[in-house]
Amino acid sequence: MAADLSTLLGSVLPVLLLLGLGVALQRTSVLNDEVVAGLKRIIVDLALPALLFKTFLTTSFAIEHLWVILMVVAVCGLLLGLGELFRRLNGGSAYQRLLFTGVELGMLGFALFTAVYGVAKLPALGVLALGHELFIWFVFASLLRIEASDAVSVRATARSLVTSPVIIAILSGLALNFAGLGTWLSTAAVPSAFLGAMSYLAALIVPLVLLIVGFGTRLSRAGVRQALPLVLSRLVVVIGLALTLNTWVIGGLLHLDQTYQSALFTLMVMPPPFIVPLFIPAGRRSDAEYCNNVLSLYSLASVAVFVAYVMLTGAA
Repeated sequence: MAADLSTLLGSVLPVLLLLGLGVALQRTSVLNDEVVAGLKRIIVDLALPALLFKTFLTTSFAIEHLWVILMVVAVCGLLLGLGELFRRLNGGSAYQRLLFTGVELGMLGFALFTAVYGVAKLPALGVLALGHELFIWFVFASLLRIEASDAVSVRATARSLVTSPVIIAILSGLALNFAGLGTWLSTAAVPSAFLGAMSYLAALIVPLVLLIVGFGTRLSRAGVRQALPLVLSRLVVVIGLALTLNTWVIGGLLHLDQTYQSALFTLMVMPPPFIVPLFIPAGRRSDAEYCNNVLSLYSLASVAVFVAYVMLTGAA
């Protein structure tokens, strides 16, 4: 038991320490908003695509994975409907329904999962991410544009999809995987050097994301009170859904192992997508403030719930 606890603490404490370091850097000149914006671009446009390309290049797919992907799309749709119900009952920002669905995998989920479970188990979360990305690009992004009163077109949505570095990385990895070129790319001199460079890029994700999340944690008492109803409501719903789906679908119906159960729980408890405030028009300051408060509080709560889950279930 002592050895197990030591192993768990060894997995969790580095996450907490890096988050704490990010908070501490708020009082220094090492990080500022401009530097953080640049680091986010490096993560989203370079490091995360590198990680996902390698993941999907080596992932072994089974028929069960198709059902998992469809399940994630359905869950995101269900949460969107519950978000609309919450908005009608609670009043307030129109963005509440969008903050009730979708998750932040790129800037938080992948980092936390990799930090605790390791890169070797990342394909499980990658399979779930496929379903989530389908929902985000075809449904969520369109709803964000509608809410911002921008004209929505199939062409704009398709352009966003095909030019996204994340989507390009996923599709490229899948294509080469299905073509049976994964082993050759890993062993041939030049391709293996390319994959090695990708490994170095992917290694940036965990420390940078955790520092950024810690740096961005700035909440007042008023902000906490404003965000708390949605954060608590969504967390109760997604934790219940994650535990139910893991018991009856992932483990029961599909007979997938604990890695997929851990991946699903990780995905479900992550905060709403960090891109939401980027789509809010400049004139809607109250909506922007509300979204930022929800994202900040939810990020802290997500880390706490994730750490508790790891401590209860183990990181093996």
